[in-house]
Amino acid sequence: MGFKRKHSRITVGRIGRLQRGALSAPCTVLDVSESGVRLESRLFVKKGDVLQLGIELEHGGALTCQLEVVYVRTPRLGAKIVSISPEDRERLAHILDDHVQSRFSHGD
Repeated sequence: MGFKRKHSRITVGRIGRLQRGALSAPCTVLDVSESGVRLESRLFVKKGDVLQLGIELEHGGALTCQLEVVYVRTPRLGAKIVSISPEDRERLAHILDDHVQSRFSHGD
């Protein structure tokens, strides 16, 4: 079994919304990295589906990206980020940086 991940993941537990065409469903973002996410949702998806993900951030911000489903173990799924705006990529980088900083400062 090889190690596939390029980026470390952080646990976020944030509420989000998945959308595929006209279908939309709430989800919980379990963890996130620079290149992908792991979610829990009741939206029926299969490997290869392309979805839109919106996540509410602290201080009223939001982050939106396009995902491609890479694995499904209902109700959980993993997806790689295939499209994200430069602004949202920067927001995501800040979330990851803040998490690393807070873990480091707390000695975890």
